[in-house]
Amino acid sequence: MTEKPAVLFLCVHNAGRSQMALGWFQHLAGDRAVGWSGGSEPGDEVNPSAVEAMREVGIDISREFPKPWTDQAVRAADVVVTMGCGDACPVFPGKRYEDWTLDDPAGLGVEAVRPIRDAIERRVRTLLAELGVLVVRPDARLGVSDAARSAVGVRGMRVEDWPAVAEIYAQGIAGGDATFETEVPTWAGWDAAHLPDHRFVAEVDGTVVGWTAVSPVSGRCVYAGVVEDSVYVAESARGRGVGRRLLAALVGSTEAAGIWTIQTGIFPENESSLALHRAAGFRVLGVRERPGQLRGRWRDVVLLERRSTVAGR
Repeated sequence: MTEKPAVLFLCVHNAGRSQMALGWFQHLAGDRAVGWSGGSEPGDEVNPSAVEAMREVGIDISREFPKPWTDQAVRAADVVVTMGCGDACPVFPGKRYEDWTLDDPAGLGVEAVRPIRDAIERRVRTLLAELGVLVVRPDARLGVSDAARSAVGVRGMRVEDWPAVAEIYAQGIAGGDATFETEVPTWAGWDAAHLPDHRFVAEVDGTVVGWTAVSPVSGRCVYAGVVEDSVYVAESARGRGVGRRLLAALVGSTEAAGIWTIQTGIFPENESSLALHRAAGFRVLGVRERPGQLRGRWRDVVLLERRSTVAGR
């Protein structure tokens, strides 16, 4: 891979999906990565609904125009992302290819394009994390300035992150509203319980300030696409959108792997976690009344799940 990772986004008309993907990529990666887009049959203009949907999140793609892909761009890319162009998309030996299954926004209104836009955002965030590119742009929908949150990034978790991850876990346990657990497990125990491909940390100036991961809910094959998440943010970094970024990376990662449901259980008192999950598309299934005690007190648990509109269709 080159010093700066290069990604090429391809679709048929280069008028919707690939343009939105490039818009997210450039917005989130800045000058830390290089991106291009192209189409096998370029259209006449960028889809107006895609332009408006991206404008809603503070990204301007109105000056872009559909263009064909070139052999030069394909050869220069470290990753080629295809979106619906099938056999028309170029294939070069030795390239990393990803095929993102997304609805075609052609002919759709803004309301129907928004879920496609959001699905693309999650996938772009996951791709950047996999490439080791820190995402330091804010979530434009939160209305927070770049300067206020410019140092927050998300990447894949590494073994050497465990001391910081364990400390953040301990803070959550000490708060009394994050988990039934009363002590931090060993790395070996934690590692064995969580899927290796879906672990992320958030950083501020090189310091880990949050983490997320998933664990399988069952060994039965029928539930292979169902996992349970954990999201923890350091006390010093709360209120900065860290949890939102982590959960967005996790959703994108699991969807890309074909996982169709993320579930979680949250204490009713943990209002920030409930709000975070609802904002990420989780719905409340119900409340388990007093399934267990924590420090001598019976606790209710709110059950939530997010059913993917991309995986498991």
